[in-house]
Amino acid sequence: MTEEEKNNGTPQLTEVPTFLQNENWHNEDISGCWLDFTEPYKPPRWTLSHNGKRFANLGELSVITGKSGHGKTSFMSMVMAAILRGSYGGMHYELHDEVPFPIVLYIDTEQGKDDSIAIKNRVCKLAGLDYSKPQEQFKVLRLRDTVDAHQRWRQILKAIWEVRPTMVFLDGMLDIVRDYNDQKECQPIIRECMMTATEYDISLWCVLHENPTFDKMVGTLGSVLQRKVTEGFAVRKHKQVNEPEKQRRPDRPPIYFSVEQLKARRYDQDDWDFEVVNNEEGWGVPQELNVMTPVIGTSHTPEEIQRWITERQQDIKWPASRSDVYKFIFEEEGVTSVDEQKEIMQICMNRRFFIEQTKDEMKQGQKNPRLKLNEAVILPF
Repeated sequence: MTEEEKNNGTPQLTEVPTFLQNENWHNEDISGCWLDFTEPYKPPRWTLSHNGKRFANLGELSVITGKSGHGKTSFMSMVMAAILRGSYGGMHYELHDEVPFPIVLYIDTEQGKDDSIAIKNRVCKLAGLDYSKPQEQFKVLRLRDTVDAHQRWRQILKAIWEVRPTMVFLDGMLDIVRDYNDQKECQPIIRECMMTATEYDISLWCVLHENPTFDKMVGTLGSVLQRKVTEGFAVRKHKQVNEPEKQRRPDRPPIYFSVEQLKARRYDQDDWDFEVVNNEEGWGVPQELNVMTPVIGTSHTPEEIQRWITERQQDIKWPASRSDVYKFIFEEEGVTSVDEQKEIMQICMNRRFFIEQTKDEMKQGQKNPRLKLNEAVILPF
């Protein structure tokens, strides 16, 4: 027995064991499966939070479920907008310093092209991005026209390899298996999803329908996925006129949606509600209820604003006041509306272009923290 084998507590086989010999387990190589006790613990890197409670760890799976037509895609649009914009409603993107410009890959396996375009437009509008131009941070893959489920999964793997996203939203999970009740097919595909999240260090969100008659994800696929995900969220549609009178809520619109966390590995989320407000364009705007979601009143993109700050950073003495930024950067770029200046400043803070001074950094008698350039994002010009 070698010294290494002694340390691992693994005896060397000198003859074939008789115990469960038919399984041929004695020929398995497990040398690369032992936990390295010298490797340090890495705390979770949560990508999102809602009202201060974090969720969606990098390298893990999350699931969104609910009945067909019950707002799953609308909820997903809000999540993607929060990532791309920095915040939306009560949700906030948490990895500003580690991944200041997250890349979102949305994979649509079942909707028509116009519906895919509507989702793209909605997310871009909520995030303050120009939906008429290609975006480096937001990619949409359409796989409705792919016939074979296994080919569809291969295309997804190719897209993830090409894009190298931070977050992937797979809408929907049913379309990467041929039979959602086949244990031999469902178990490996979910295992491969987990391996993909680990390999590319991404947060992988899966969308899977519930059964029409009861609140459980469909088939064997749903049963296995429920056990493997880090978090599970269910979206429920409430059409109040059809609900028992005791369950109707006068503080809610006639039709609204609720988000319920079904599973959490770490932090339990409170339920929250949203509505979808119709707009002239026709794709609808999901808005969280009881949360003031600012309406984006600027056509300038975060990338454009970042360029302004980079090119004009020497025009200001840092740390700077907000009024200095308005005067020497925003106004110089033609933004004179006070409301639009405030909206652009909110984008800057969400995207961590600026960092506020800490109390220790403030001078004596200074009432409000001034702004510093985030040198991890705004490079010297």
